[in-house]
Amino acid sequence: MRVPRAVPQGYGARPARPAPAAAPAAQVKTPAAPRRSRPPRAPFLLLVVGLLCGGLVSLLLLNAVLAKDSFRANGLRNEINDLRIQKESKESAIMRQEMPEEVARRNALQGLGADWDDMHVIDPDRPSVGVAGDARTPAGQERVPGTGQ
Repeated sequence: MRVPRAVPQGYGARPARPAPAAAPAAQVKTPAAPRRSRPPRAPFLLLVVGLLCGGLVSLLLLNAVLAKDSFRANGLRNEINDLRIQKESKESAIMRQEMPEEVARRNALQGLGADWDDMHVIDPDRPSVGVAGDARTPAGQERVPGTGQ
């Protein structure tokens, strides 16, 4: 709850003005006190408006430069995607050409047939018989004499 404060008497009331006295007709006018002149407002307003316009123009230029870079980055991104698609299609074409059926078809077109005498078929049920000079030993391991490995 708010308690009203006591206000001193006469506070906020206007002081009474004395009534003007009748001026004698022959009274000499005294020069008036020099009036305080305010500085002109026009140069200050022009400065403020000029600063605001300069800031607006600089923001517009900055926005235009950033938008130009954004368009360029977007174009490069699209170009990279197109190149990636081309690369994948070429890799797919190469993989199709390396398939055994395609290799056999191209060999048949050129008059080449499979040379069944040079084919080595690996049978997991039959142990492999290696020759001592065979290059099947893993790198870094020595051959054991008499074992064929």
